[in-house]
Amino acid sequence: MLKIQTGKENPILRTVSKPVPEVTKKTLKLIKEMEVALDLEKGVGIAAPQVGENVRIFLALLDQKHLVAMINPEFLTHNEILASAEEGCLSLPGEWGQVERYTEVTIRFLDVKGRENTLKLKGFNARVVQHEMDHLDGILFTDHVKQEANFLQMPKLPETERL
Repeated sequence: MLKIQTGKENPILRTVSKPVPEVTKKTLKLIKEMEVALDLEKGVGIAAPQVGENVRIFLALLDQKHLVAMINPEFLTHNEILASAEEGCLSLPGEWGQVERYTEVTIRFLDVKGRENTLKLKGFNARVVQHEMDHLDGILFTDHVKQEANFLQMPKLPETERL
């Protein structure tokens, strides 16, 4: 079982990941283990750095039902429309913030068989892959939150209600 890396200053989460030279049995094993971790955490995406591996791989649950592994992903295009939505992250449990992202992106990647694929994604799917791609570049969603007022944490209880 892979352990989810946490913390804003975690060096693993803040390192730019290296490309995968080829899809091997080790690559496929990592992807399977990431699938298990994502399922256990009930997330919609997970990147290899989040499980301690600084390689350019992430999984995205597209349309909230199709799990797609993306190896060495790269953005080809994006539209110019930004939309703000609340995001959270498996690596920053309990933290949420408003993040602006492009509403449409086109991404190229290798699949688990080493074949090149290109997908044009919109809306929530586009948001998920942008969030996961950030992980491969050492960026956390909190880096995109513009004001502390937009950054939410669990509410603090009044002194009389604390244990």
